[in-house]
Amino acid sequence: MLRRLLAVLLLPLTFSAMAEDATSSPTELVLYGWVDYIDDEVIAEFEQRFNAKLNLTYFESEDTRDRTLFRTGGKGYDVFIVTGKDIDIYQKRGWILPLGEEKIPNIKYVTPRWIDAWPSAKEYAVPYLWGTTGIIYRSDLVKEEITSWKQFFKPLPYLKDKITIFDEYRTVIGFALKTLGYPFNSEDKVHLKEAQKLLFTLKPYVQTYGAFDLEEDSGIVTGDVWMGLGWNGDALALQEFNDSIRYVIPKEGGEIWVDYFVVSSQSKVPELAIQFVNFMQEPRINAKNAETMSYAASNDKAKEFLSAEHLNNPVIYPDAEVLANSEFELALSSGRANRKQIMIWSKMTH
Repeated sequence: MLRRLLAVLLLPLTFSAMAEDATSSPTELVLYGWVDYIDDEVIAEFEQRFNAKLNLTYFESEDTRDRTLFRTGGKGYDVFIVTGKDIDIYQKRGWILPLGEEKIPNIKYVTPRWIDAWPSAKEYAVPYLWGTTGIIYRSDLVKEEITSWKQFFKPLPYLKDKITIFDEYRTVIGFALKTLGYPFNSEDKVHLKEAQKLLFTLKPYVQTYGAFDLEEDSGIVTGDVWMGLGWNGDALALQEFNDSIRYVIPKEGGEIWVDYFVVSSQSKVPELAIQFVNFMQEPRINAKNAETMSYAASNDKAKEFLSAEHLNNPVIYPDAEVLANSEFELALSSGRANRKQIMIWSKMTH
């Protein structure tokens, strides 16, 4: 009788607590990543399912992101988007939390190649999307079909002040090295000296430093810029505004990149951050983001939810020969090697 009475007395409190929980304010999750890099419907579904508010903060380049994290140590953020070369550096600095299959059960759907590509990825990161870096150009303005990096780094005179390049020293120097027939990640002093000379030759042709805006007034759309470095998904987005825009991975090969989610060690809501990363690897969700962003899914099972048009697009999924000639950007061997490339880049941009 006493137990029944206690149950009756506690019942209103239980329902009251449930009602309060159901109407509680959403928990904020701060993501530091690229602009417009998650499908809007995916964001809405995550927020509704987990009673969360996703606060998206953006960086303009990997170099900008790294400078921010060196300054803050990761404070103020819950989840970062990084590339493979960053994972080991970030975990050694104590900026990110361990993850792994126990915390991220949906990692079982991920293509093993993208986990095995980096030593620390299996424990500290979860792949998001992957793609390539090559050349975006206007076929109606550039007077020749672009097939080689030499056409970019040794441009013809009419291209003066018509080129844009990333504001990312590793990527640009890497492609200069490939132009010269050297590995993308070479640290050889002779190779870097030649690459520096090549960059100085290119400098008068560079109008702007940065990635293309994906809007109707983007320089490559209006014709202010005729050629530039770019990512495959951005090229497809820009083609919607101008069908003369082309994307090519030159015959020497391009860069293969993989973006990963990592969880900040300074996160105030680590459990929610881990739930977000796991949610983003649900096959249907990964497919939705891949289709919207025009990048390749990192999730094997996601292919069941992708359109044939997406899966058969060679810009999104290049053939084996193109990928065989392309390289990952690797972490440099030392701080000294890194400072050497920063010095080259500083002379290029000033």
